[in-house]
Amino acid sequence: MNWLELFPVALFFISFFGLLIGKTVIKSIVYILLMQTSVILFWLMLGARHGTAPPIVQDAAYLANLDTMADPLPQALMLTAIIIGVSVIAINITMLNALFRKYHTADWKTLDAMAREQEDNDS
Repeated sequence: MNWLELFPVALFFISFFGLLIGKTVIKSIVYILLMQTSVILFWLMLGARHGTAPPIVQDAAYLANLDTMADPLPQALMLTAIIIGVSVIAINITMLNALFRKYHTADWKTLDAMAREQEDNDS
C-alpha cells in the first residue's frame, strides 16, 4: 500500500467521524456519500497497476502476456457500487423530504424529541 492509497482510507474515517457527530440529516447524507465515494476510490486504486492496459484484445499475441492486462473485475464491481450508492442517496433524500414535511426541521435532536413526544401522545 502506497501513500496515495491512504487518501481514501483517511477520507472514509473522517466521513465516519462526521457521520457520528453530525447534527443535521443533510450533513449525515453528505457524509454517507463521502464514505461511499472513498470505498469506491479505494477499490479502484487497488485494482489499478502501473503499466497495465485495458483488457481489449486486438490480436491473439496480446493474450500471451496476461500480466500486461488490467483486471476489469474491480471496475465492474465499482460500477455496481456507484449505482447502489446513487439509489441509497436517493432514498435518504426522499426520507429527509418526508421528515422535513412532517416535522419542519432537519436537526437530529429536534427530530428525536418530536418523535418521542408523538409516541408518548399515541400511547
